[in-house]
Amino acid sequence: MIKISKQNIIPNKWDGGLTYEYFIFPAESKYVERNFDFRISSATIEKVPSNFTKFSGYFRNLVMLDNSLNICRNGLSEDYSKHEIFKFDSNEEIVSNSLGNDFNLMISKRILNHELSIFEGNIIENSDWIILFALSENIIFIDQIEHKLVANDCIVIENFLKNEIELSILSKVILATLNR
Repeated sequence: MIKISKQNIIPNKWDGGLTYEYFIFPAESKYVERNFDFRISSATIEKVPSNFTKFSGYFRNLVMLDNSLNICRNGLSEDYSKHEIFKFDSNEEIVSNSLGNDFNLMISKRILNHELSIFEGNIIENSDWIILFALSENIIFIDQIEHKLVANDCIVIENFLKNEIELSILSKVILATLNR
């Protein structure tokens, strides 16, 4: 298990603001080389309009953390509220007309079994990867061990042995599961 705090990440620039890479797998892969299986990041959208970076061969999940999202996808206008999940093929033409901060999960199309949801409550999970992203200050129990999180903290659990992991989440988080 790895806990990552946004305050410990050095941001990089993208066309519309800054991006904070929380986690990339495999560890030796590079975002710019587009050779990763999945990547967890958060970004600021500071310019309107701004063009989302295209990535052939990847699914993308985006959640606005502090604002609604108005985008133009392949020429059509779409609106998403704060904390609503926007799922898309990362090769689509996406232009944002909103400012704010977002959560991003990019997943290679080689990984066909993946889910992302806004979750609060109890669950037993046995996926290869379990990702928890705090939307606010939170207490999470992982196999009955308490973990205190602040907004934008992320926990990544590698579980290739397929153990059943008990999660008890007191406030809403972004919960993602992936299987190889």
